[in-house]
Amino acid sequence: METHSQAANVVDRLWRAYAPYQRGRNTFGDLTSMLAILLLAGFVESAGDPEDDFVRRWTRAVAEARIGLSPLVDLRAALAGAGRHRGFPVLDLRNLEVGLLNDDEESGDVPWAAAFLTALNQRPSLAEAGLAEACELLMERHVQESTFSAGEFYTPRAVARLLIESASPQPGDRILDPACGSGGLLAAAAQWIAESGRVDGATFEAYATDRSNPRLAMMNLAIHGVDQPVVGASDPVSLLQSRGNGLADRVVSNPPFNQRIEDIGNADWPFGRPPEANANFAWLQLAWSRLSENGTAAMIMPQGAAWSNGRQAEIRRRMIAGGALLAVIALPPNLFYDTSIPVHIWILARDKARQLPPGNANDVLFIDASPLGTQVPRRPRFLTAEDVARISSRFHSWQRSPRATPDEPGFSRSVVHEEILENDGSLDPRLYVEAEQERPSTALELSPVLDELDRHDEATSGSRTGLRKSFSTCERLTRNGIRPPHVSLRTIVAGTAEGMFENSTPGVLLAGPSGSLIRADDYVEDGGVPVVMPKDLTGSGFSVASIRYITEQQAEGLERFCLHRGDVVLARRGELGRCAVVREEQQGWICGTGCFVLRPPADLDADYFAAYLRSPEARKWLEAHSTGSMTMKTISLDVLGDLPVALPDLGIQQAIAGAMARLEEYERLLREQLALTQKIHSAALNGILAS
Repeated sequence: METHSQAANVVDRLWRAYAPYQRGRNTFGDLTSMLAILLLAGFVESAGDPEDDFVRRWTRAVAEARIGLSPLVDLRAALAGAGRHRGFPVLDLRNLEVGLLNDDEESGDVPWAAAFLTALNQRPSLAEAGLAEACELLMERHVQESTFSAGEFYTPRAVARLLIESASPQPGDRILDPACGSGGLLAAAAQWIAESGRVDGATFEAYATDRSNPRLAMMNLAIHGVDQPVVGASDPVSLLQSRGNGLADRVVSNPPFNQRIEDIGNADWPFGRPPEANANFAWLQLAWSRLSENGTAAMIMPQGAAWSNGRQAEIRRRMIAGGALLAVIALPPNLFYDTSIPVHIWILARDKARQLPPGNANDVLFIDASPLGTQVPRRPRFLTAEDVARISSRFHSWQRSPRATPDEPGFSRSVVHEEILENDGSLDPRLYVEAEQERPSTALELSPVLDELDRHDEATSGSRTGLRKSFSTCERLTRNGIRPPHVSLRTIVAGTAEGMFENSTPGVLLAGPSGSLIRADDYVEDGGVPVVMPKDLTGSGFSVASIRYITEQQAEGLERFCLHRGDVVLARRGELGRCAVVREEQQGWICGTGCFVLRPPADLDADYFAAYLRSPEARKWLEAHSTGSMTMKTISLDVLGDLPVALPDLGIQQAIAGAMARLEEYERLLREQLALTQKIHSAALNGILAS
């Protein structure tokens, strides 16, 4: 706890030094540069000699930073010199294109370097705090507060720890992450192994689907004691085809969800060819195929992989029948920074008979951990150390003796293959874990409810403060009093507004498929690919209460109307101005007949455009230019293109979108607080008398 506190102090100091330099800059490479500085600082302290040139250049860079001079020349020289040292843990540092090493950049391109170095060389020191701990907390802080969205490559620390405890890598194991992001899972594996042996006895193999991530992952792994890590860039198909890479003892990964893949027919899929529109089962089959005979894999998957139909359902049934599955663990929602959807952990085995006692290879463990975790206002939910231990210990106890480990109502249950296949191969833990018997309550317990009301009040107060700050930001950005121009939506989408766009990629604006492409008898009852209609658009997103589905095969023929993250779906009839922004959980859905879909160009913020469409100004224009009856107004695609959109610069758009999002959050909290107050009011008398 003391070390953790010191690391938190160091990272807080570093972040306060860095944060003022975010605004108005491309901060994409800043995190990699920060980790490079931490790695260099640790290497100077642990392996440097005062006579080494890289130590002298480091010392001079620190001195320059303290008096307000740019330290970049000496800092770059120190990094380059350390990279040539035989003991430096990262190979070919200069070829990684770390921003700090780009000599052709002006010093102003890394304006935070002096403040960062100065803050780093204060007490408590990096050595006192612990280099690896400081690295993890800095990455977490970057995800929480950076202006650059980092959630796509970051797995929360507790989730990473749970995956590693479930996989239990050992010293000497070969460990693979085929979609490593920032390397967090392999870093957690290195930490786990270090607790019981030497990290350098293990072999770490890592690949990143985003070609900007390998250098970040290499820095992270080197800081966690992995000697000279190498991270390649690849995808599930090419990795499956690379037979020369050998087998792994453990595979751990949090691959991109619902990713589209190409050329899937060229690979030898052990359980069946996955659909091109969704790579979830490509990642699962890749993990299984790369396992050694005694190997196991722990993979994070979206909920939908547990019950998706079509080709994915057939692959799932074959995996179950083939004994590839050990366990499925359902986690709580809101664990990740970039999505609120809950996820599952799939634990696979290459040879299940080697992982379980004789006669038990027909069993699968289901754990429903969705009620676990702790939620704090304005932050993702997090799993405590006790939560992680409860889940992993249950899995390992079951693995040692499935039949002797009793089911735990409301938490876990061991299920045979036959029962799973009777449920059409569904792997949703909620389907198998029996509900815990709740004791009936005849009166409202006032103290816990009042405590909950206090928490709501605190959250509402914090939200109000954030709302005030957001609107203050908007006022500062627009205080020149110049009203933004109104530009037709058609011109915005084309990216041709004179003086407004610079090298902008055009957007897309199209109407949903005609009725002949999706007929009434095309819809299915048992799930599939959702089709968005106007009734499914709400004030702040999408409702699935009455959404309809088509088969995956039908959806593949409607690729043009497939929704992508960041699209805006608009109602073309009924309540005009109704719209929603597509998030990760709606990726791959289909735009329905009664809607338009806008894929904004780079100069138009999707959330700002949605907020503008909901404004009285836009709704009034749409109604004035609509046709149809008073109860069913309609707008055509051609007329929609004439919609005048107030178009401030992108920075102002983002500030306005942020303010609107905070306002919606504040409204939601107020409604919840009112509902709780009404609940207390209606039951308070009985609660008082019962006490």
